[in-house]
Amino acid sequence: MVKRKYAGEKEIRDKISLLFDYRKLTDALDIAGLSQDRKFVDQLHALQLKIYLLDAYLEGHWELDSKELEGYWKEINTALASMQCAPGDIEELVHEIRDYEKIERNCRADVWPTRISFTRFYTTKSCDVRLNRRLIYMAHPDLNKIWKEKAWRYYDLITEINDDIEDIREDLATYNANRFLISVLRKGMRKTARQYEAYLLKITDRAIAYFEKHRKTGRHDQLFTWTLERSQETIQLLHHTVENTDPEIVSRSYLLPHMK
Repeated sequence: MVKRKYAGEKEIRDKISLLFDYRKLTDALDIAGLSQDRKFVDQLHALQLKIYLLDAYLEGHWELDSKELEGYWKEINTALASMQCAPGDIEELVHEIRDYEKIERNCRADVWPTRISFTRFYTTKSCDVRLNRRLIYMAHPDLNKIWKEKAWRYYDLITEINDDIEDIREDLATYNANRFLISVLRKGMRKTARQYEAYLLKITDRAIAYFEKHRKTGRHDQLFTWTLERSQETIQLLHHTVENTDPEIVSRSYLLPHMK
């Protein structure tokens, strides 16, 4: 029996609050003056709940039922429709969530995320956060005067990597397409750590170059500071994980028997 990552909806709702804080969606809502619009905030949380329920199903079942998946997608589409998103726009809004589902499904065909570049994988994996942010920016376009929407790309990449590293233990008993864990299983911890640290340093350098050119825009200095903080935290977490993860425990991953 696969361990459920979430015990129930209350646990998922707590995770949503943490997500919105950690990924600075709460800050965006505050700056936009939308945090007082309880209906809008509740709609965002309801959408994220539906995405997490789809995520929990994919992580909890190796054999997937197309009808069950269709039901989860219907709930996601209904949540977006309740926010007055036009039917023609909904598929465009969720296409990256579908892309990430495809990555999850490909694992079942022995096609693993380690075949995908860091940038492509972690950009796709941040699909839910970027969808929520897109909806916030659609509701308050002037946010672009504070933080350019595309300026979050580095923050998103780094925090998604942090999530994968942080979740390595709990994902052992799920079918999560955790790229970090899968790389450890296929390449070993040391090689994986070297590759992840090199990528984190590269992304941090790119963030520095980007923000040096755009510091005069709104609060880009603030976003730059947050990005550097998350980078340092993630590299420290990576080092801690390398030194404190027992290979024997990793070998118990539910994914390992499915790898050829």
